[in-house]
Formats: sequence, structure tokens, C-alpha cells
Amino acid sequence: MKKLILVILLFFVLTGQAFANEKETRVMEAIDYVYYDSVSSTFMANTVPDETGGFWTIQIDNEEGESLEILNKRYKGKTIEIIFVGNLDPDDDIEIVSSQIIE
Repeated sequence: MKKLILVILLFFVLTGQAFANEKETRVMEAIDYVYYDSVSSTFMANTVPDETGGFWTIQIDNEEGESLEILNKRYKGKTIEIIFVGNLDPDDDIEIVSSQIIE
């Protein structure tokens, strides 16, 4: 499969090392759809919302210049493993440690 660079965002971007000593949590999510974000000029994918309506947003690399239709066919329904530290409680912050699409 072609190189895929993933950057995970959960509603906002965090920096710093405040989470260095926290326990890592793994989640497996399915990609719902891919879209083009004209503000940041990047292709993004949203995961299927959970029971509370929460979802992850993933930035995907499209160096090959493929169409949105092709990207949706490639990624829709694929599973992504996300490893993060922090609490998903809306009042708390999280930091993504890594992510990987499972083939």
C-alpha cells in the first residue's frame, strides 16, 4: 500500500509533555468518510461517531493527487488503531501517541 501519513486530531491540537507519565489507551475505530478541507488544503477522514456522537478526525496524505471519490473507496470502512494518553472526558485534554490503519 502507498505511503500514508496520519495525523490525528480530536477537535483541537495539543502540544507539550504533560502526558509523558500517563497510561496509553488504544482504540480501534472505523473510517466513515473522507473529505477535502479547503481551509487547510488537506484531505481529512472522520471515523464513525460513537454512541455519544464523538469521532476522530484524521489527516491523510494524498501525494498521488487521487480524487476524493477514490480516497473514499480506499479508506471508508477501514479500521484505524489510535493510541493516546489523557482522558476523553470533554473537559480534559488528550495527546495522540500514534495511529495506524489496519489492513
